[in-house]
Amino acid sequence: MYTGIEMLNTKTKLFAILGYPVKHSFSPQMQNKWFKKENLNCIYLAFEPKPEDLKRAVESLKLLGFQGVNITIPHKIEVMKYVDFTDKAVKKIGSINTIAFKGGKLYGYNTDHLGFSQDLTAKKISLKNKNVLVIGSGGGARAILYALKESEAKNIYIANRTLKNAEQLAEIFKIRAIDIKKVGEVLPSADLLVNTSACGMKKTDVLPFKADKIKSSLIIYDLIYNKATPFTKLAENKGLKIFTGVGMLIRQGACGFKIWTGKYPDIEIAERLLREFIG
Repeated sequence: MYTGIEMLNTKTKLFAILGYPVKHSFSPQMQNKWFKKENLNCIYLAFEPKPEDLKRAVESLKLLGFQGVNITIPHKIEVMKYVDFTDKAVKKIGSINTIAFKGGKLYGYNTDHLGFSQDLTAKKISLKNKNVLVIGSGGGARAILYALKESEAKNIYIANRTLKNAEQLAEIFKIRAIDIKKVGEVLPSADLLVNTSACGMKKTDVLPFKADKIKSSLIIYDLIYNKATPFTKLAENKGLKIFTGVGMLIRQGACGFKIWTGKYPDIEIAERLLREFIG
């Protein structure tokens, strides 16, 4: 596997991902593959600072001359304290996943929403005048809701096991929150169902609502990409079209790559690499 070692020298530009843990991350393989494809003298590394060490880690990267970093769980919110500038999306979504170091300043971005919207476009999914139901209220939901509000969706609903959390996001994004037990009231009219929750991460997880009445044209988008989930089974049982978060994962990384290099990378290369990565 290409690591960037082949062309390392004193002019090599440094990039990294910060997370805790981060050993599972696909980003180093993906970003280094793109650097090689574009013939860029860059290398992308992975570091695992503990939450209490995040500030010092960011300061150290700046001191060492890093050009950019990706930020993943659990640092995406806390790192907002340590950047000098943020884009509009960060302010609304409330987290950062990409930082660019420019002229001694740190610029924070959130490309998760771009990854989602660009993936929908690539899959020819139009949301104009459509009804969308989002399940979950975590950080992933915020990015999805931001993208949906930027689209031309007709109605956007959010449901969560803890209704209060859904209501908080509904207030922020000016959409409608519903009790997870009452999803059946809006599901029949939904054109797109997006799962941003952890439902499916455990083998014992089951669908948190009844799905008796749904459109045959309903599309399911499940952010979980490395295992079968109750949403996967729902799609199979009902003969529905389903997509996982693979495309969003790759495209949010591609947007970060463009922020750093000015080049939008080859998506197909990353798709092939990710298939190998997750088996």
